[in-house]
Amino acid sequence: MTKRQLGFAFIALGLLAALGSFANDLLGVGDFQGVGPTQRLALLAAGAVILVGVSLLPLGDRPA
Repeated sequence: MTKRQLGFAFIALGLLAALGSFANDLLGVGDFQGVGPTQRLALLAAGAVILVGVSLLPLGDRPA
């Protein structure tokens, strides 16, 4: 697995986590209307994972 592939995997996982966090709103899970504090932390973590993935993309085809 190359660093570029690992970067794409991190980006995909981060996007899935962010989308899953918003899916909780559609399902009505939780006590808060809109974005609650736990959901904000989950979105922040998903954003960090996406940034790690983006930082791996320029490293190219070097082995991970």
